[in-house]
Amino acid sequence: MRSDIPDIRRFERLAFSRKNVLALLLQFSLDLLKARLAGVVYGTDHTGEKFLPPHKWDRGVVHKLDGKGLSGLGFKWFGPAVIRWIKLSPIRLFTANSYGRQVKTQGVIAHVMRKHAEYYANGIKIVFIDHIPQKELRSAPTGGSLSVIAYDGRQFEVLPDILVNMDIIHWFTPDNFVSVYIPDYGAIVFNTVDQQLFQKTGDNQTYSSDLKFRFDLLISAIETASLAHLGQARGRRAAKIIWRKERNLRNTFVQLNEKIQKLDELKNHLQAVGAVTAQQLNMTPIIEPNGVYAFMDMVGSSIVRKALSPRDFFLVLNVCHEIATDTVAAYGCRVDNFLGDAVFWENMEIFDPPNTRKPSGLPERLMIMTMAIASVFNQIHALQQKGHPMDKENRVRTLVKKHGICLDFRAGMAYGASLVGPLGSCNRRIVTAIGKPVNIASRLESTGTKNSIHVEKKLLDILNNSVVSKDTPVMWHIATAGKNSEPVPGVRFFSFFQDFYNLGPDVIERMGPVCHKEFATDTTFRINCISHKQPPTVCAGI
Repeated sequence: MRSDIPDIRRFERLAFSRKNVLALLLQFSLDLLKARLAGVVYGTDHTGEKFLPPHKWDRGVVHKLDGKGLSGLGFKWFGPAVIRWIKLSPIRLFTANSYGRQVKTQGVIAHVMRKHAEYYANGIKIVFIDHIPQKELRSAPTGGSLSVIAYDGRQFEVLPDILVNMDIIHWFTPDNFVSVYIPDYGAIVFNTVDQQLFQKTGDNQTYSSDLKFRFDLLISAIETASLAHLGQARGRRAAKIIWRKERNLRNTFVQLNEKIQKLDELKNHLQAVGAVTAQQLNMTPIIEPNGVYAFMDMVGSSIVRKALSPRDFFLVLNVCHEIATDTVAAYGCRVDNFLGDAVFWENMEIFDPPNTRKPSGLPERLMIMTMAIASVFNQIHALQQKGHPMDKENRVRTLVKKHGICLDFRAGMAYGASLVGPLGSCNRRIVTAIGKPVNIASRLESTGTKNSIHVEKKLLDILNNSVVSKDTPVMWHIATAGKNSEPVPGVRFFSFFQDFYNLGPDVIERMGPVCHKEFATDTTFRINCISHKQPPTVCAGI
């Protein structure tokens, strides 16, 4: 601790052991700010009682004064009586205009005490005027307004001009003025602190770190003194204070619980639509060299829409999207966006879930996305056949049978380099991928067939040459999940894929030339994902 700064630790120890904690606060504050005069004002109403709820205050009464030298000693002993005699106390927080309506009075102290409700929302603020040109103010016909500055423990901000109290200027001739709210008590005021503390430094002319340090200590001391002073309340007053604070704490607790529930709901919603961190939302766009992208879309959605009412159609589509969202998340993929009845997925390093196994490279990411899409198709197929945990009341199954419809989806998948970054307006922004492989995946989906993944030959070649082993940690975990013994390592992916989903020998089928918009290719392939046999109903995931 610096020798020119009073010891805050000692103050905190003494505050709860001394009866006259406000006198201790004045002495500490005078030394801290090197002030000429300091005083405390308590809030009350016409009864003059202390410990009233702040919302009942309509005036502030000067309670104690202290200062430096002989004049300070005089203020300490006789100051409150003198101030009452010259009618500077009580300080009215409100007055009545010519129409009898209550209006706010001018003055920094009155302003600070009226702002008591902001304490619980924003903490203690120190309000000050760093320079008072007394001659200029005295010559003004109705006083004058000065630039008032507030410090909240983080930064300084200029408040709207407040008309000063000319009586204070006349009697105390302060060079500067500081006032701070004391929670549940009133305010502390300082007339003329060390002018050097308000000297600005640097090119941007900001207040010094020494002033911030002293103000931070003052805030800490006021919070301590406020609690210690409330401890002096007795009897019915003490009971009222305890009840008031307990009620506020209970209301705060209820509000926090409601906010937590809303945040949890918002978190789940954001995860469903490709939630990102604040850092990612403000990221610099980058090029992702090895991303995997897939689109899934409903086949014959216009027929389904005509068969169902709008409410039922959205019910069916949302259940399918919920299955898709949870399943791809279990495989460590990300839902980028929903586009009508289509879903855009991606798997890339920047969006790998934290604290989970990381794919070894592009081949494993392609295997993971293929498994994820196949799991979605199989679960939607099961949704129609025998229900699904996400539709416990079997509403979708009932609608499918009643209207004779079939819920089939198709998918397209591609890989390659894309541009990833935040996109949108100031009010609504997402982090998404843009580039040729994204477009190709979309075109492949549009030209695909139901319950299969439409891919190019180069992607299929990578999958054909991929194996499931301990070197592919995510796929190895999928292969070993729920099994008592480890499978044989080095199994080719499509052999594993065929066994996992109980598929027949025709897992891969060649398709003819494809031409859609600007995309055209002679040879593509479909990866079948649904078996005519009994499909698995459990998503392994990671």
